[in-house]
Amino acid sequence: MNVMAVQSGTGAVTGASSRATLDTYQFLRLLIVELTSQNPLDPVKDRDFLAQMAQLNTAQSVERMGQMLTTFQAAALIGREVEAVLPSGARVSGKVQAVEMSGGRVYLRVGNQQVPFEAIRTIR
Repeated sequence: MNVMAVQSGTGAVTGASSRATLDTYQFLRLLIVELTSQNPLDPVKDRDFLAQMAQLNTAQSVERMGQMLTTFQAAALIGREVEAVLPSGARVSGKVQAVEMSGGRVYLRVGNQQVPFEAIRTIR
């Protein structure tokens, strides 16, 4: 069985070859759709199911490594001057005092502001 699209808040992902770009939640949703839509006379083979679980495990590991890398990059900015554009459009500049984690995201403490790591535009 081939499920062609999964709709999420970030847009549509098409085809089975795009699974590496799915986050864990999207992958699990796709797996559930596959299992509930399969033909009872031709169920998913054990080998295929194990391969999908291995892909999920690999995707989770890559995601964790990416988060760790982002945290290390943010920690390297402590004591450096940065400029950032907040999601609200406000500009913040100053010295990075700390790195904070909240809700799985990395934030920098610049003055009295919590700045998302991805909002950094300039590092001096």
